[in-house]
Amino acid sequence: MSARRSLAVRLALVTLLTTGTIFFVSSGTLYYMVRDIMLEHAEEQARELTHATANRIRASLNEVSGTAQGLASALSAGHIEPGDLFPILDDITRESDAVQGTAVTYEPFAAYPEQRYFGPFTYETPDGLARMLLGGDDFDYFTRDWYQIPALTESGFWTEPFPSAANPDRLITTFSQPFYSPHNDRRLRGIVTMDIELPALTDRVDAVKIFDSGFAFLVSSRTRFITYPRRDWIMRESLFSLAETLGEPELRVLGRQLQRNDEGFTRVPSILLDEPARLYHARLPESDWAVGVIIPEQELYGDILRVMHWVLIIGVIGFLILLATIIGIARGITRPLKGLVTSAGEIARGNLDRPMPPIETGDEVGDLARSFDEMRLSLKDYINDLTATTAAKERMESELKIARNIQMSFLPKRLDLSDLDVGIDLAARLIPAKEVGGDLYDFFPLREHNSLFFAVGDVSDKGVPAALFMAVTKTLVKGIAEQDAHDPGQILTRVNNELCLNNENGMFVTYLCGLLDLGTGEVHFANAGHNPPLLRRADGGHDWLKLPPGLVLGAMEDMHYPTHSVTLAPGDSLLLYTDGVTEAADAEQTLYGEERLFDLYTAIATRSAKDQVEAVMQSVEEFAGGATQADDITVLALRYCPPDGTEPRKDR
Repeated sequence: MSARRSLAVRLALVTLLTTGTIFFVSSGTLYYMVRDIMLEHAEEQARELTHATANRIRASLNEVSGTAQGLASALSAGHIEPGDLFPILDDITRESDAVQGTAVTYEPFAAYPEQRYFGPFTYETPDGLARMLLGGDDFDYFTRDWYQIPALTESGFWTEPFPSAANPDRLITTFSQPFYSPHNDRRLRGIVTMDIELPALTDRVDAVKIFDSGFAFLVSSRTRFITYPRRDWIMRESLFSLAETLGEPELRVLGRQLQRNDEGFTRVPSILLDEPARLYHARLPESDWAVGVIIPEQELYGDILRVMHWVLIIGVIGFLILLATIIGIARGITRPLKGLVTSAGEIARGNLDRPMPPIETGDEVGDLARSFDEMRLSLKDYINDLTATTAAKERMESELKIARNIQMSFLPKRLDLSDLDVGIDLAARLIPAKEVGGDLYDFFPLREHNSLFFAVGDVSDKGVPAALFMAVTKTLVKGIAEQDAHDPGQILTRVNNELCLNNENGMFVTYLCGLLDLGTGEVHFANAGHNPPLLRRADGGHDWLKLPPGLVLGAMEDMHYPTHSVTLAPGDSLLLYTDGVTEAADAEQTLYGEERLFDLYTAIATRSAKDQVEAVMQSVEEFAGGATQADDITVLALRYCPPDGTEPRKDR
């Protein structure tokens, strides 16, 4: 009896050891697999919430910046007198849901010769609209960031949040847009500003909830907290100041990530929340702010930890009961355990289709078998869901590649003028920042008029929406140009009115087009808010071609686009490009810039059009040094070589 009891104990111990090993290995494998799946799911959910929140904020920012740019263009064109501003500012502030205040501040004595300061300002109050004039000894607006920075950079600028001039208790952020003298001398005349109160943006961020205590927050370009659950940090602390105060260099690293990366999913230092957490952030390129969604890891992994705790508790109880039972009835327990161990081994090897053996003992061994079967089914469901998600992602990537091919097929590949006795050397190239982009170029002959139409453009966004807007713009321009090819300005006016119809997303496109008379070399230009081209004369002189300003296409109906004429002599060249060239950045966020492009063109202007395009693309690539391409890059080069000119004809 003693020997048999010893054998039963030994059998029980060996069986329990084997079963326990398989149980813990399977549970550990299951834990890590499920944890990774939950982390991916949480990242996707956080990404969607972050993008949705960012898009809502961007919609408000784009509405304000677009309205400000439109008003600045009207002021630069001389359509509005200083004395007529208050009714216009009232209408803008009243009709826009995003704008809480609108102002136009003039340079010294630019509005009236006897007034140094002149800044009409309309803003919302609880009782309705109010007016005031900015400027004076107690408020020198020329020293403010919202005035100085756009005046120096000659571009739009979003400020850090600051107290309103009308009510210091109200925190606002301001978009500033410079406007110039209507005499085309690029002399600064003043700044248009439009205010957004922070609650209009922060309420949307505060409303974001994920899991039980996950939340969203908003930081400025300097990582200062605009909204956060710790109210004492708002507008007082930044990630960099907290890094110094708390002595945590990890916060400084996190701050740099938010400033430099467009988006990302990373672990948050526990000092920030007193517990480990995950952060998904996305940067708003319009203002360089960042939106983040934080998920505490305790909640992220809470369900799986509770399940694993219960699995371990059930396993331990089952082992104890199994030990006592095997000692008494070793042979009766050994048989079902063998089947259980075998099935568990199959699950550990990934065979999830094999069911657990039917065990009807009614004890913990049966409970253990059912628990394994439930885990098998749950794991199988997780893997099936993961497989479906992976297949959907691969299908989406394939569709984006097809969309890129379709988009690139819209662009002309070569210029065929074989039936005309002319010599035109023309080349163009487009490199999108994403699978599909929003830049475009076009050129086609209008044989009835013995002329050549050419253009470049840049849609206000990137990705699939920008690609669709680009395709619509290109189709409209070509269709209208083939009907009426006399005046590029009239072409842009008609295209603008078409694009404004049902443009609910507020998209727009900068566009520069020219109509070249192949016989005389005269070029008629029309500009819709695009970068000026470079003109190189055959005698070696070259400079930026000054064109009359024009509002971007799709922003406002019934806009007039003036036409500017330039005559090309034999051997003269033109270089058209998008801001993806001049705003390309290296790893230190230094921009390529117009001066570098100007110097490069000095060296390559005598080359063929194709060599010019390749030289610009190569120069931008070398400057970026492997940094992520942030915007689409487009270059178009044209050389005029008529038959009676001094330069030979060059075919592409």
